[in-house]
Amino acid sequence: MLEFLVSKVAMFLTLGMFSTGIHTVQKIRRKGTGDTPILPFCGFATACFIWLNYGIITSDGTLAFTNLVGTLLNCSYILLYYWYAPNKTVVYKTVAVFLFLLVGVHMYSSWYHTSPEEAKNFLGSCGVLLTIGTFASPFAQMKVVIEKKSAESMSFPLSVMVCAQCIMWWWYGYLIDDFFVQFPNICGTMLAFVQIGVILKFWDNKPKTVSSVMDTV
Repeated sequence: MLEFLVSKVAMFLTLGMFSTGIHTVQKIRRKGTGDTPILPFCGFATACFIWLNYGIITSDGTLAFTNLVGTLLNCSYILLYYWYAPNKTVVYKTVAVFLFLLVGVHMYSSWYHTSPEEAKNFLGSCGVLLTIGTFASPFAQMKVVIEKKSAESMSFPLSVMVCAQCIMWWWYGYLIDDFFVQFPNICGTMLAFVQIGVILKFWDNKPKTVSSVMDTV
């Protein structure tokens, strides 16, 4: 019963975290891409696709469904980002790299590994590495935030949701005794706390412009 409740809470928190991308996309539609990177969207889409396959192999319906929705949402965010990006070549190259990675992982896990257990371990290892990298990707923005002394380019709701869902997925991984689910979410929790701290430090230092004032009216 506890396992069921924790898994559902983790699922809904993760879906809520994915939906915070809508806030970022809306800002992009109003002001352009600016300092907002496409890397987190690509990273989340790739990680979700790998965890989707991991959930299918392990017959974990919650894990599979959550990451199916995550894959679709983040792919839609990437398309919208591409539409409003002034430098589409950079976006194209970034997406191409992640697509190449996905194709390689899929081919290797499907053709090279003959047993489900081997495929599970391979996908789990890839998922761990990519998820940790995805959680750490916003740190690339911290240099910009510190230089400008403004957290405008970082999403506070996204950081909070990442932290909450990492805690729940770690708990779920502990209950089902799955190292591949536990480890990246322990790392994600710690990284999210650091990111939240940076955002709060520079929260009141957002530059005041005519457009920003009008947005609050």
